[in-house]
Amino acid sequence: MKKFLTIFILLTFYSCSVAEETEWKWENAFNGVVLISTENEVGPIEPTFDLEKSPREKSLDNFFVPDVIPFGMGAGFFIDKTHIITNYHVIKGFEKISLFIYNHPYPVEDVEIVGYDAGIDIAILKVNEQDLPNDILKFADDTPLIGDEVWALGHGMNQMWSLTKGILSYDYRRNPSTSFVHYLQTDAVINQGNSGGPLLDENGNVIGVNTLIISSDKYYVGYGYVIPAPLVERVATQIIETGKHVKPSIGIKMGITEDREYYESLKSKGVDHYLEITEVIVGGAAEEHGLLKGDIIISIDDTDIQVMPQVIEFLWTKNPGDEIIFQMYRNNEIVHIPVVLGTAEDKEPVPIFGR
Repeated sequence: MKKFLTIFILLTFYSCSVAEETEWKWENAFNGVVLISTENEVGPIEPTFDLEKSPREKSLDNFFVPDVIPFGMGAGFFIDKTHIITNYHVIKGFEKISLFIYNHPYPVEDVEIVGYDAGIDIAILKVNEQDLPNDILKFADDTPLIGDEVWALGHGMNQMWSLTKGILSYDYRRNPSTSFVHYLQTDAVINQGNSGGPLLDENGNVIGVNTLIISSDKYYVGYGYVIPAPLVERVATQIIETGKHVKPSIGIKMGITEDREYYESLKSKGVDHYLEITEVIVGGAAEEHGLLKGDIIISIDDTDIQVMPQVIEFLWTKNPGDEIIFQMYRNNEIVHIPVVLGTAEDKEPVPIFGR
């Protein structure tokens, strides 16, 4: 009995010693993530009456209701001592923005909007208060792989600084209304209040910004969508340097060729590619420089192209006015066509997902 007690005491002492020496793994992440509180002035509207409504519905109509959304909440994270990344939809239309830092007892209210890209749904904030006790989150160097463990940090369902764990479910999901973004998919729990917060790898580095969920009722069902870090970093850098982000545009729509026989004939000729231009946008760069519907894309600037995400990610490294060279298969021959990139319209994506 004495021997057992001695061993137990030793093990307990050893465990405490390790705990004291080991830094909390997520301390930097928690100190780098902010709670973004947004407010608007509100006022009553005139009571309305509808004879087809029930008495309960009529009574609800006569309560004071806001002209605009009175308040909101989201997340963001520091990428240096003063700049914060969040989603544009977190701060859109609000008159007052306040920040709360994990290890700071008071709200930070001297906050300005540096700029945003509505189409990608990224905004950059700047805090003017000095000597805040915030940490800085770093972007991951490595591209995450499907099946990797990931962590979402934010304030879902008003549960502030909640860390949830999942995996990277898929590395390419599209919103058809925006051609410049593809999303990472995760099953880490994401709800309203997580928007703008980071998705982290096992080292606490940022692999993306939590942005959308697929849901019929705006609550988590296992499908979270995340803007990838390389695109976020590009947008943030441009906005901090110039106050805006300008996207390049080719002016085409793409898809896998539907003509199976044509594809097989291409393979027999050594052209194992099937990404086809399905539409050339009128007035766009592609039309101006002679790309045609039905062209099969082989490469861009000597980068082999097999699928659409490769084209999108290639554009993340370019700017309007840059010249790129398309290698295409057209009319039984390979052609090379230079295209000077145009400027994409900055319009918000259609919200086909819950946010």
